[in-house]
Amino acid sequence: MPSPFRKFFVTALMLVLACRGTAAERLEDPTSPVIPNLPTLSRSSGYIFSGTVVRVERIAPRSRDAVAVMRVVFHVDSAIRGVSRGQKLVIREWAGLWQSGERYRPGERVMLFLYPPSKLGLTSPVGGALGRFRINPGGRIVVPRGPNRPPSPRLPATGRSWGTNLVSLQELARALRRVSEELP
Repeated sequence: MPSPFRKFFVTALMLVLACRGTAAERLEDPTSPVIPNLPTLSRSSGYIFSGTVVRVERIAPRSRDAVAVMRVVFHVDSAIRGVSRGQKLVIREWAGLWQSGERYRPGERVMLFLYPPSKLGLTSPVGGALGRFRINPGGRIVVPRGPNRPPSPRLPATGRSWGTNLVSLQELARALRRVSEELP
């Protein structure tokens, strides 16, 4: 006859295994606290990569009709779309974004979903802050939880800190491949 403790342990283990979703499922779910709206981010992106900010400089307008831009140089650490690993990627953003908090610092590690460059050669993260993620010192993508989003019971207990979820680049790449296969 099994002991009550053993019954409890087996039942708890079965519930944990039943509730666990794969990384791709967690990332593809548009309501997921890990990376919300991954299909939209993917579909709208010309560049998807993780990289390190090498240099940032402001370029003043050359004429009265031009706008000030920020020139940002990245070293591509992990390439997913539109770039190559090891590449020095130079992007240009409208300087006005920087007044609203869109800033990069040399040495900063980020995961970016960038729009394809416009006719003026400018780009920015898809959905603003939604397309930009910090990478922690352990190399994991830091995804803040949105307001009114409780922690997901499907996330593993390890690798999670208060107010954020941590996702590996490999998990994200697998989820993006699945999302790309499912997009029309």
